[in-house]
Amino acid sequence: MTHTTRPLKERFELLRTFGLDRVDPRLDEMAAALADEAGMPYAMINIFHPATGGQHFVGLAAPRGGRWPTVQRTMAPDWGYCPEVPKKNGRALILPDVYEMARFAGNPVVDALGIRTYAGAPIVLSHSTESGAGVMVGTVCFVGTTPQPDEAGQAMAELVKRHRDEITRDLFQHAGLHPPELLPHRPITTSTAQEEGT
Repeated sequence: MTHTTRPLKERFELLRTFGLDRVDPRLDEMAAALADEAGMPYAMINIFHPATGGQHFVGLAAPRGGRWPTVQRTMAPDWGYCPEVPKKNGRALILPDVYEMARFAGNPVVDALGIRTYAGAPIVLSHSTESGAGVMVGTVCFVGTTPQPDEAGQAMAELVKRHRDEITRDLFQHAGLHPPELLPHRPITTSTAQEEGT
């Protein structure tokens, strides 16, 4: 299921149920834990706006001041690499060096923030673990300004997926719902980017 095909009312209700319709210091702490373990300056819990597709960082870890560019809580739907994740058939998107693929090298975040590496995994939620495929509402990701070697890709994938799973379980528990092991995510489209398992 894509992040745009469910009725808007249902998607807004889903975000409210899981507390993803607003910034939460708890989610900032989770993003900071990911950034620290990844050794990267930025990490986000990124939610796609149901109506506009705009990106909202309800959890954000980012350096303050110094040489690091400032990252705001929102980002246009055509900026960054998280909007590419829905095309990954429910898989993580891992880009050790964004320059290795021309269509990723030209992204606005490369010029604006100096981003050179990215790892993101989809957040899939549902009101019920018995309702079939969940809804992809956003991503958990980290980004950095130093390119990583190709051989780092597997470790990046395992790290971002582990934190995604921990965050997903926390979201279910915080909402008073039983957390599933992993909600199935219906295939979307084929992407030429490097694919990692869910």
